[in-house]
Amino acid sequence: MAGCSSSGGSNSAVGGGGATSSAAADSGPVKVTLITKATGGFWDAMIAGAKKYATDNPTKVTLTTLACKTNDDTPCQIAQIQDSVTKGNKAIVVSPMGPGVIPALEKARQAGVKIVFVDNTLPGFTPDAVSATDNVKGGIEAGDYIKTQLKSGDTIGLLIAVKGVPALDARIDGVKKQLDGTGITVVEGGQQTTCDPKIGATVTQDLLTRYPNLTAIYSACDSPAIGASTVAKQKNRPLKIFGYDGDPDMSKLILAGDTVATMAQSPFKMTNLGIKAAVSALDGQAYDKAIDTGVTLVTKENAGQFKDAWQ
Repeated sequence: MAGCSSSGGSNSAVGGGGATSSAAADSGPVKVTLITKATGGFWDAMIAGAKKYATDNPTKVTLTTLACKTNDDTPCQIAQIQDSVTKGNKAIVVSPMGPGVIPALEKARQAGVKIVFVDNTLPGFTPDAVSATDNVKGGIEAGDYIKTQLKSGDTIGLLIAVKGVPALDARIDGVKKQLDGTGITVVEGGQQTTCDPKIGATVTQDLLTRYPNLTAIYSACDSPAIGASTVAKQKNRPLKIFGYDGDPDMSKLILAGDTVATMAQSPFKMTNLGIKAAVSALDGQAYDKAIDTGVTLVTKENAGQFKDAWQ
């Protein structure tokens, strides 16, 4: 499939073994596909979480993992969803790219496939379960912390990731809500970063030009915040920089004093529990349809625990 990556476990299978009960009783382990947006960093931790469940439960599931080369290649993800159905997978655990994949997900559901979302949701489609950070809560917690680090009269620039993705919107909305009425001026970058560090750097440069008194930057994901820190160093311009994700590189910058804080997610837990929910749904067992995998505030005090690997 054009634009799809064969790295990071794509088209690999994990698990397999003797028969189990219910859905898998007659045919052995159920076939489940994990579809991440891409590979590397956050996505690799997701793949590891899913593989750990498959390795621990070989009689329950045979896992295939797929990923695209970039996190905005919607045609690639559509093709992967379709291919998973064609190959007889009974469940798809997916981090959906956007509304463009909904028709493919609807056809998969019509074919009897269970759908579990990890990391983010999509307006207009209700999956069988969601395993993700509660980004509404996380955004509010981020805003509460930022409020303690700034004062009335300061100006903070917000780096928007991808508008229309609820998980990413919630991270921005929560900060806006908590800073309302504090006397802190909130401005937005003029371009979506798509969680890209180079775009984050470009948007930060533009914000500094438009708002010479800019005090701080908050990004809906860590990579643009890392890009913002590069700009701040190059321009010798002190900025308090906050992110969201838990990227180990962001934790290293926090320890170095180049950034202030991030909100760490657990991509490993998202898929580990997401695969478990998919198997439970197929077996007709009770399961949690809304799994909150939690978020942790990372500052200089605890960044050492997050600098080596995604959690």
